[in-house]
Amino acid sequence: DIDNLVRLVRMTDLLPRGLYVEHAVATAKEELTLECDYEYELRSQEKMRALLEGDPAWSAPATVPELSSRGVLTTEFAPGIAIDKVVSLSQSERDYVGTQLLRATLRELFEFRFMQSDPNFANFLYCPQSRRLTMIDFGAAKAYPKPFVDEYLKMVVACAERDREGVLQSSIKLGFLTGEEAGVLKDAHCEAGFQVGRPFQESDEGMYDFTKNRDMTRRVAGLGKVMLKHRLTPPPAEAYSLHRKLSGSFLACMRLGARVPARALLFEAYAKYDFSESEDEDERTTTRGNDLTNADLDAVAA
Repeated sequence: DIDNLVRLVRMTDLLPRGLYVEHAVATAKEELTLECDYEYELRSQEKMRALLEGDPAWSAPATVPELSSRGVLTTEFAPGIAIDKVVSLSQSERDYVGTQLLRATLRELFEFRFMQSDPNFANFLYCPQSRRLTMIDFGAAKAYPKPFVDEYLKMVVACAERDREGVLQSSIKLGFLTGEEAGVLKDAHCEAGFQVGRPFQESDEGMYDFTKNRDMTRRVAGLGKVMLKHRLTPPPAEAYSLHRKLSGSFLACMRLGARVPARALLFEAYAKYDFSESEDEDERTTTRGNDLTNADLDAVAA
């Protein structure tokens, strides 16, 4: 079905060249394949459950391996309501949930380098009685290589500081840019980064109010038209799932109308981050979801 859709797009020029639809499709195939493999999801869920052990607010449900298979996943029951339902609670509760959601997202990327990459509101449950949150649905969970995360953190901090040269340098190293782009593209790319980085920039009393800043998506969409027209290279493969999760976290905070100490959370993660070149063996052996072959795709399809 995906291949047929791509053929239709090529024949009709429905999408601009700068969208690099072939690369997006390759990522979609990989993620759909993983979504159909519950053995992979079970391993991913257990890994995240171990990583979240001891977290003051978050957990992941335990799995039941003896009642699971490649086509069935069994887990313990997770109490709570989907986070978009938190909008009916008090401002303090909404602020708390928004803060914990963004904190968990930053931990996943900059501490675990392993992320639940589907930000559907129903995949994050909140229990008002215990004030605990539960993360579910790890079918498209992704591990990210340390060199990529090292440079991505530098780029996010550059966006937070509105550091144009820092954004450009990191963007070239990460593969978002080649360095040969026209000035208009570089300007749009940096401004888009600054717009997305607004929650991490200076804000009133250290709190970013997502209620009063709902125009982020509109501003970035306008810049996106320029980037699609002048882009010389597709974004790195890691960006599709990563940006989906980050944008999902921001949209959830907007939906909740949450006030979040986003800058403090980012710079706390930055202060703790280890930029050394070490990469543990466990990380190198849990990136199967990032390196699926055509044989893997065909096997699941069959």
